[in-house]
Amino acid sequence: MGCHDVRPLLPARVEELSPLEARVRAEHVASCPRCATEAAGYSRLVQALAAMAALEAEPVAGTLERSLAVLDRRRLVVSDPRVAMVAAGSAGALVATLVVVARALRQRRKMPRAAGQVSGLAPLAAPALGRLK
Repeated sequence: MGCHDVRPLLPARVEELSPLEARVRAEHVASCPRCATEAAGYSRLVQALAAMAALEAEPVAGTLERSLAVLDRRRLVVSDPRVAMVAAGSAGALVATLVVVARALRQRRKMPRAAGQVSGLAPLAAPALGRLK
């Protein structure tokens, strides 16, 4: 099989592939420097995303209030009501997202960590990290 056939298999994890696909990918990557480089890049990406999952960001106090104040000060005069509805919906989605993220962070801090759970990672991501080591 050539690069064209193997390239769609490169982003997948081994456990997501059939045994035949995994074998074909491994054999091709071993003999093709270009695909080996691409496969290594995907591996580094998975590791970086796993590391980023452990990061927590606490919004600065008053972020929601300042965002709402800025939106209020910069209220645009729009002649087309459809544009106004889209703008209002987007602003509402932004506010809702900020509220959900802030609540999730507060909830996460209140939850006790289970013994052996990787700090900051979703319970489903922890087994995947074990495979990376």
